[in-house]
Amino acid sequence: MAELLSDFLPKLKKHHGIYVMRRTYEGTCAFLTGYEVGSGHSTLKDFHSWLVMRRQGRPELYWPLLVLCEIYEDGALPDLRYFTPMQDEEAVGVLFRLLDDFLESCRISGNDSPAG
Repeated sequence: MAELLSDFLPKLKKHHGIYVMRRTYEGTCAFLTGYEVGSGHSTLKDFHSWLVMRRQGRPELYWPLLVLCEIYEDGALPDLRYFTPMQDEEAVGVLFRLLDDFLESCRISGNDSPAG
């Protein structure tokens, strides 16, 4: 079984271009979704719930869109397929920061391996 996302995330951030062919927000989200499906873990499901509790977007939105609600207004989300390199860089940075915050909140609450 693959390592937990919490253990893998530092490697992904350090070697982003090795794991994600095109270092776009869309590519990073697709990689993370594939990693989770392949590992059999459900960290991103818990991440989605954590994002919903932040109330930055509608709860029916998929987690990549909820992350974008941290940058853009919910009603004005841009189409991530047409992001500029600067938008991709900003969105990936926000994604990694939110994942770090989420995983830290899991550690603080005593759940070291979210949905392991």
